[in-house]
Amino acid sequence: MSAPAFSIITPTYQAAAYLRRCHWSLTRQSVTDWEWLVVDDASTDGTAELIGTMGDARIRYHRFPENRGRGLARDFALQQARGRWTAVLDADDLSLPDRLARAEAARAGGYDFLGSPLLLIDHDYRVTGVRGPATAGYPRDFPHASLCGDTALLQQIGYPAYRRAQDQTMVLTLANTRRGFFCEQPLYVYHENANVGVGDAFAGHYYALKQIRALARKGVLTRGPALTRAQFGRWVKLVGLLPFFLWPPAYRRTLRARAHVAHGAERLSAEAQAFIAECARLFPRPGSAAVSHGA
Repeated sequence: MSAPAFSIITPTYQAAAYLRRCHWSLTRQSVTDWEWLVVDDASTDGTAELIGTMGDARIRYHRFPENRGRGLARDFALQQARGRWTAVLDADDLSLPDRLARAEAARAGGYDFLGSPLLLIDHDYRVTGVRGPATAGYPRDFPHASLCGDTALLQQIGYPAYRRAQDQTMVLTLANTRRGFFCEQPLYVYHENANVGVGDAFAGHYYALKQIRALARKGVLTRGPALTRAQFGRWVKLVGLLPFFLWPPAYRRTLRARAHVAHGAERLSAEAQAFIAECARLFPRPGSAAVSHGA
C-alpha cells in the first residue's frame, strides 16, 4: 500500500458523540489522499463500535487496553503516521475543507509546517472568537490544534508523556527553530469547552513551564530577558488560578464571559460559514458534556 499524502492523528477518550462529525469534516477535504489514525485511550463509550460502522478504509484505529494519557496517545498516533505530512485533529473539532490543500501548498513552497488561527465555536455552533498565532514576540507560538507539518520532523520532536499541555514542546520547537507558514484565515474549527476544570488549567500551565525549562536547557529556546518574561507570565497565570480553587464555578463563569466578548465571525469566509451551517444541520448539538481534547 502506497503512503498517503497526509496522516491525520486523533487521540480520543470518551468522545464517541463527536467522532462521526470529526470524520465528516475529513470527507469534505478537497484533498482526499489521507489516512486517519484514531488512537482510543481506553474509552468505554462505544468508540470502537462506532469506528467500525464508518466503513472508511482510510481509517486506522488502535485502542489502548488502559488509559495512558493524552501525551502518550498523541505520540503513538504520530509515530504510526505514514503520510508525507501529518495534521493534528482533536476528536471534537473540525477541519475546514481547504485545510489540507493549504498545507499541501505550504509543503510545495518548502515550509516545514503550517499553522493557522482557530475558529472557536460553542455547543450550538455559535462563533465565539478566533485564537491566532503569537509570532511577534519571543518565544513565538501558535495554536497546536492547527498544526500540519512534515511527518519525519514531527516524529523526531515527538510529544512528552504528559496528560496536559503536552503540545508545548512541539509548538515551541517548530515556531522558534523551523520555517513555518502562518495562514491568516482560520482553517480549523475548535469546539471550545467552557466547562473545563480549573485543575486542568492549572496543570496545563505547570506542564507548559516544565517544557519551556527543558527546551531552554537543551538550547532549543534561547535564554534571555524575553524568555524570562514569558516564564514569569506563565507563573502569574498559574498563581492567578489559585483563588478559583475555592469556588470552581467562578472559573467557568470567567471563561464564558471571555467567549461572549470575543470576536471572529467577521473573519469567516462565505464557504466556511456554509460549512459550519451544514455541520450544524447534520450534527445538531452533538453533546453538552465536558469532553477532553485528546485523551
